[in-house]
Amino acid sequence: MNTVSKYRDGEAMPAIRAAGTSHPLRLQAGAVLLLSNALVSFDALASDANDVSSSTSFDQTMLSQRGIDPGLATLLLAAPRFTAGRHPITLTVNGLRHGRVDVTFNGEGDLCFDRALIDAANLSVPPAPVTDRGCFDVLVTWPQTRIEQDPANLGLSLIVPTNAIRPTVRDISGFQTGGIAGLLNYDVNSLYSQYGSQTNRYTSANTEVGFNAGDWIVRSRQVQTWQNDVSRTAHLAAYAQRTFASHETVLQAGQINLYNPVLAGAQITGVQVMTEQALQVEGQSTPIEGIAHSQAQVEIRQNGSLIHSTVVPAGPFSLSNVRRLDSRSDVEVTVKEADGREQHFTVPVAMLGVGLPAPGFSLAAGQVRSLGDAQSGEPWVISGGWSGALNPNALLSAGATAATDYRAAGAGLGLLPWSDTQIQTTLQTTDTRARQTDRGLQADLNVSQRLGEQWSINAGTSYRTFGYRELSEAVFDTQSERSQSRYRDQHSLSLAWSTPGLGAFSSGFNRSTTFDGQSSSRVLTSWGTNIRGVSVSATAQRQVSGTQRNDDSVYLSVSIPLGEKRRVRSWVRSSAGEYRSGVGLNEQVNDQLSYRVGVEHDTRDKQVQSSAGVSLLPRYSQLDLSYTRSDAERSSYQVGARGGAVLHGDGLTLSPYPVRDTFALLSVGDASAIKVSTPSGPVWTDWQGQAVVPQVTAYGRSPIEVDTRSLPRNLDINNGLAVVSAGRGAVDKVEFGVTLTRRALLKVTTDNGAPLPRGATVSTANGEFITLAQEGGLVFLPNALTARDLWITAPGLERCELRFELPAKANTQVYYETAPAQCRTL
Repeated sequence: MNTVSKYRDGEAMPAIRAAGTSHPLRLQAGAVLLLSNALVSFDALASDANDVSSSTSFDQTMLSQRGIDPGLATLLLAAPRFTAGRHPITLTVNGLRHGRVDVTFNGEGDLCFDRALIDAANLSVPPAPVTDRGCFDVLVTWPQTRIEQDPANLGLSLIVPTNAIRPTVRDISGFQTGGIAGLLNYDVNSLYSQYGSQTNRYTSANTEVGFNAGDWIVRSRQVQTWQNDVSRTAHLAAYAQRTFASHETVLQAGQINLYNPVLAGAQITGVQVMTEQALQVEGQSTPIEGIAHSQAQVEIRQNGSLIHSTVVPAGPFSLSNVRRLDSRSDVEVTVKEADGREQHFTVPVAMLGVGLPAPGFSLAAGQVRSLGDAQSGEPWVISGGWSGALNPNALLSAGATAATDYRAAGAGLGLLPWSDTQIQTTLQTTDTRARQTDRGLQADLNVSQRLGEQWSINAGTSYRTFGYRELSEAVFDTQSERSQSRYRDQHSLSLAWSTPGLGAFSSGFNRSTTFDGQSSSRVLTSWGTNIRGVSVSATAQRQVSGTQRNDDSVYLSVSIPLGEKRRVRSWVRSSAGEYRSGVGLNEQVNDQLSYRVGVEHDTRDKQVQSSAGVSLLPRYSQLDLSYTRSDAERSSYQVGARGGAVLHGDGLTLSPYPVRDTFALLSVGDASAIKVSTPSGPVWTDWQGQAVVPQVTAYGRSPIEVDTRSLPRNLDINNGLAVVSAGRGAVDKVEFGVTLTRRALLKVTTDNGAPLPRGATVSTANGEFITLAQEGGLVFLPNALTARDLWITAPGLERCELRFELPAKANTQVYYETAPAQCRTL
């Protein structure tokens, strides 16, 4: 049997040199070339051969001598086109690929523009009436339309006028709603360290559980940590949320984060109503960066509450998926090294990027709560805020909060005075009467500016008086000695520069001063470039002033490619008086496996540390495993697992990525191990043929595409591309239809045992053309399961019936099967 490379949508189709033939999928296209090459050499062509619609006559005797049925000459000479019936094709509209679509052609090869094709091509519905077959007359509505058929590559290209493209309309009613499913997200890290007779065990679990039902989103988020025998739990939130699309309003109830466009938020137990766009303040994408001196655990706190915990390897780290409690409070970072040392630094809110508040309103009422130990007398609070555009270049914001013995109000102004310039200023005032009357002010100013194509700068400053208190401080922090350690002013400056030749450079500086006169300054600088595949990067962190002057670090790395997916890396780092150099190798073996090994030398104590790690994506989870050992009897193990699970009506489906508030379930028939590209990354169908699309854009368009190369050879997919449009909280279902097929390459002989002549026509009993025979009597059938009563005609050959038999069980490991066949004259 011939060996054939798998052919799928968008994949080149290699020629097969067996029995003097090409790949069977080229046979039908080869029939057209066969006929056209013969025709152009004939002197008997009509004088106007370019006008195929004219009455052209051919020398039928010469056509017959060349083995060509004269009845097909006019049909095939006109242009390459699909045969009558329904075909899965790759659709392109004005040069943009729209995926796989099932389309219908009539007996003359004309395309039927039915509603399914109109929607797939994103065209406006023509006003012209449909035919009795449900086809719109697109050429009457838009006569400039060009239709280019490519049967050899199963492609169809449409060139349409721009006014035919369906306009983008924000129609909330057109989005998918509803659906029921439960979910669990997990991010678990475990670190075990041993140094001589001393051991340290640390485990953290960031989990989220909940369900979606009827567009309601119910979630509970918590962080659990275990330090040796000590366990701690931080419950972050438990709430229910629903978007009322017709009013563009979001309702939240439960343990939620109070949102105000100009005032710092707080954790409350209550109810909140706000404009749907206000959800943009959640999930800030600006990363939290630092340098770990060894494999370390990182804990991130906001307002004194633990909000994220993870484990990072030695060197620079960047955490971009930390969900902050609010967008106006600083973040405190603690890095606990393997030897027990700790480094602490604060990331000011200005460095995290406040951004302009989203236009809209917010109203909230509830009881302030603490994420730490239970507090008595937690006060009730009400809050409201509003943001609106004064003009296209100015946004005004205002807000107020009132609680027992606490009042706060603020206003902000966002400006876009010039191109690439953004200015935001806010002023807040508070009045606290917890123990004594304290009044205070805080002023903030942030400026962002792009300086041409290469430079950008961001500067921020904040100043507060001693009497200023945020809500959480006024409620839970009334000790005067702690009040003295609060910051008085903060200043930050960051600079970014990039050029194709020298790479990208960024530097950030921040300085804080407390009311007791203590100051702390930190600088973080990074640079990276790529020179002919060689990556060079450098990161430096310096504590200019403060209590942790020994945490200065420098990290330099060079990465050299060894092939397409393998790289060797060398690095030098200096931290806390230690100088280390190392070399390592890492490789991305495939979508599901990567590994890394390395050796590092400490120039101070002459110790050598070796490490090895592997990252796995076993289709339904993400796993990280690493081991580190040094000469000084010091070793550590680290294990991490991330992913999600969705419980729905058809069972339990696992996801290698966390599942967000709006997601979808997909199925590819009942086929397992099918790879599907989603906005979150590749996923694979399980044993039931199902997979989870972990995140789709609420009130947007999210493309999902099946990797057709992962399909079994005997499956054809009707349409490998789907675009999900769902409202927030919906659980959409996407079903990719597949068709069982069985391709066959037949070697046909006549009654006298001779090979079928080249150019013989294969058609159905009612005369529908199927294909042409090639040299040696080879006939390729795209689907032998539907091939019934096939007949063969050829010049000098009596009409005969094609008969063949295939094994009862199809071979799914090959693209087509081969079998002998006979042309029986009846």
